[in-house]
Amino acid sequence: MKKITIQSDSICIIGNNAKSVAGAMALTHFGLSVTLYALSESPDAHIKRYQFDTALCDQWVKSIDEGSLNYQVLDSSLFTQPSFDVYWVFLDQLTECLQEDVLQYLESQTCDVCLSGIVQIGRIESISKRLNTANVFYIPFVFLNEASVFSATIAPKLLLIGEKSENTAINNVVCKKFIDNTSNFHLHNLKTIEFTRSCMMNLMASKLSLINELARLADHCSVDMLEVETLLKQDDRLGVGFLRAGWGYGGSTLPKENLILKQHLLKSNLSANIIDEVELINLDQKELIFRKLWQYFDSHISQKSVMIWGAAYKRGTGRTKGSAIHTLLPLLWGHNAVTTIYDPLAEDELMTEYGFDQRLNFAKSPYDTLEQVDAVIIINWSEAYRPDISLINKNQSPVFDANNLLNKEEIQQLTGYYTGIGRGIG
Repeated sequence: MKKITIQSDSICIIGNNAKSVAGAMALTHFGLSVTLYALSESPDAHIKRYQFDTALCDQWVKSIDEGSLNYQVLDSSLFTQPSFDVYWVFLDQLTECLQEDVLQYLESQTCDVCLSGIVQIGRIESISKRLNTANVFYIPFVFLNEASVFSATIAPKLLLIGEKSENTAINNVVCKKFIDNTSNFHLHNLKTIEFTRSCMMNLMASKLSLINELARLADHCSVDMLEVETLLKQDDRLGVGFLRAGWGYGGSTLPKENLILKQHLLKSNLSANIIDEVELINLDQKELIFRKLWQYFDSHISQKSVMIWGAAYKRGTGRTKGSAIHTLLPLLWGHNAVTTIYDPLAEDELMTEYGFDQRLNFAKSPYDTLEQVDAVIIINWSEAYRPDISLINKNQSPVFDANNLLNKEEIQQLTGYYTGIGRGIG
């Protein structure tokens, strides 16, 4: 039976990214009604951008059908509408001009204002001082993980909320709903939460770059990094997250956080050397699997047929921003290799990125034409099943595993060449 919430506060969400959609859908999931202002011309056009997230799309359709979601195109008409009780503004993917228009409008309101987004440290506090209301809150999406953005948002494992005025979040309808749906929440002043967000994200990036540097050493020492990672995770001091070697990190969050922190350090006349090194390692890591393939074929890769499994920057998404695929394809094409990609979730975005480039081919199955390819590169794997080693073995195609997808038992079953990232093989 559907949970009914008696809603006294009207809620308006302003944003044009996946997090704003996830925030809106979380609130409808919690039993609230929301109005979402975004830049797409229609509700169907907007949700189509996230069709790879089935849970998010299902909640969108349900919310539209039940009338708990009212979608509106974000334009100047927003500023002529009756005021809402609560505004939740997602600053990412709104132009500076549009942000300023929204903030100027909110300056004349006395409503509650929630803010989200990856912005310069101190930006949220600065915005709060412009607003007349004492009820300003900052909700960074630090709880996102490998799962669906919707699934992570409705049950955040860690919820941080910044407050302009102490102990006011519990009285805000948006904050209260999220607090009620997590066992791990923390309230603090706005700037402390901003700074904590930046620290968290940059520590994650630093761990990934360091583990990838160690993985290179593991290759030279003939040690399997996956087994090392399992042991590292036994040490509570290290934590279990971001201790996985691979092709590096992508997406928009970590690279943007690196840039923001570096700018803030330099502006404060502090050294940004460690961030420079983290970024350099990450950039170089995206080329590593190509160099391994280049060495295997002794530089003779012209007209070689390469099957690439996965293109997205992480499992379960269709987003490819910052993915190794955008480093790998130009390198392969620059040496006249023939490429076929299997990633149904990311196919639309790749088509948009590269148009109808004849060098870009797509497979309907990871095993399509596998018997004719000269090599398999693994960037990502979003399937619910494990790869079928017997099908790989039919052609004994060499496997270049940039995701460290295959476990030790699967590698032992391979009859052809295998190399990964820090696997001590190849």
